[in-house]
Amino acid sequence: MAEHADDRLLQTWITGWSTCRGLRPYDDGGSTFVVSTDPQEQTEHFLFEPSTEQFLELARETKDDARRVLTVITNRMQDLLDAADPLGMRVIDRKQSLMSADMHGQDVEDPRAPSEDFVLERSEDSPCRRVTVRIGDELAARGSVSVVGDYAVYDRIITEEQFRRRGLASYVMRALTAGVLTDDVTTGLLVATSDGRALYEFLGWQHLADVFVIRG
Repeated sequence: MAEHADDRLLQTWITGWSTCRGLRPYDDGGSTFVVSTDPQEQTEHFLFEPSTEQFLELARETKDDARRVLTVITNRMQDLLDAADPLGMRVIDRKQSLMSADMHGQDVEDPRAPSEDFVLERSEDSPCRRVTVRIGDELAARGSVSVVGDYAVYDRIITEEQFRRRGLASYVMRALTAGVLTDDVTTGLLVATSDGRALYEFLGWQHLADVFVIRG
């Protein structure tokens, strides 16, 4: 059954995303937010399909706080950005995408590495699983996935620049999926960059909503 973007799905994604990043989500009554562990202690607030009034209220609060960013998941991105234009906000990213995948029928076998030189390593910090791909002592690619109920939430599927275009992102995704299917998950969730979206669509993922990020 196809997923539909809603607040419940967003909360599931935030829970899984923050788990693998060592963050804790909070609800302040108007949005869900996390405080990063970097020295600046940046606060990131999340809104799903807000009304224009709700969005502008959070945007104004964001503008007044240099350590704060606002991430919005919506299917009316341009309308909201147009409404915020008089505030003079800086758009950090407007090309991300909330995506989902049906986990039924996914391959439970470990995938074959693109080259015998690549070595796959697994680690687990329940409920987060991680894989890294190395060639000798050099890190080539990595990724993580966490389990939230019957959802698998993927995050930070990264290929180092010198190893790109060699199939490693797909390899990492398939390795993570093979490992997480032991938990009988039914649906995958992730937020993709513009570069990653084509890969995930090739792997059968579906676009649910646009994602944009603004700050003051």
